[in-house]
Amino acid sequence: MCVQKFADAVNQEDDMVLYGSIKAPKILADIVESLAAAIYVDLELDLQKLWVIFMDLLKPIVTPEVLQQQPHPVTTLYDQCQKQGREVDIKNTSIGAKNIASVYVDGAFFASDSSDDMDTARRNAAELALRKLSKSMPTNLRRLDFSFGLNKSFEIEGAKQKLHEVCQKKRWTMPRYSIEKEDGPSNDKKYVCSVQIATEDGGLFMAGEEKSRVKEAENSAASCLIRALLDSNII
Repeated sequence: MCVQKFADAVNQEDDMVLYGSIKAPKILADIVESLAAAIYVDLELDLQKLWVIFMDLLKPIVTPEVLQQQPHPVTTLYDQCQKQGREVDIKNTSIGAKNIASVYVDGAFFASDSSDDMDTARRNAAELALRKLSKSMPTNLRRLDFSFGLNKSFEIEGAKQKLHEVCQKKRWTMPRYSIEKEDGPSNDKKYVCSVQIATEDGGLFMAGEEKSRVKEAENSAASCLIRALLDSNII
């Protein structure tokens, strides 16, 4: 039952999500280990053959490089507050079987969340706090405009991740995405998303091209902003 619940939650997520909405049950790890052991014995203890057969079952594999590019929300929260010269503290409490994580910034209550699992509660509370921090970005946003020539539909693969890395390197606040426009019937929705970031000189805003999925529209906005930053010699 718990494995099915976990599988259903994962199926609802787009692509690979490192810190999902539900913690993997321990029994799932036991099942995977038992399966690997059975195959290993059947292959007469040939580790190389085991890896060839078993590798596809483990994909997508989370490597240290992936974890470094997408840090845990709690880690990101501490980093963001440190860059802004603010103190953050996450306090853990329990009421019966429910675990509660409360985030305090500069001694004041900021956000909280509860879950059956304390790690999940801390992660969710940190994500809520990060959203609140992003809303406190500078209001003097500048819209970056530039010409793409005749072809406006360029796309940078993995633009959201690349923009995330730029912001980390520049010590800017993390990108904040919003849906600017949503048109069309339910079976043929079209979205236009925008992205904004805060730099030392204020905020920057950029809208992307119309796309059929929110994720693609966000990537388009990130692509446009990266191109604008390059054309403006900001990066």
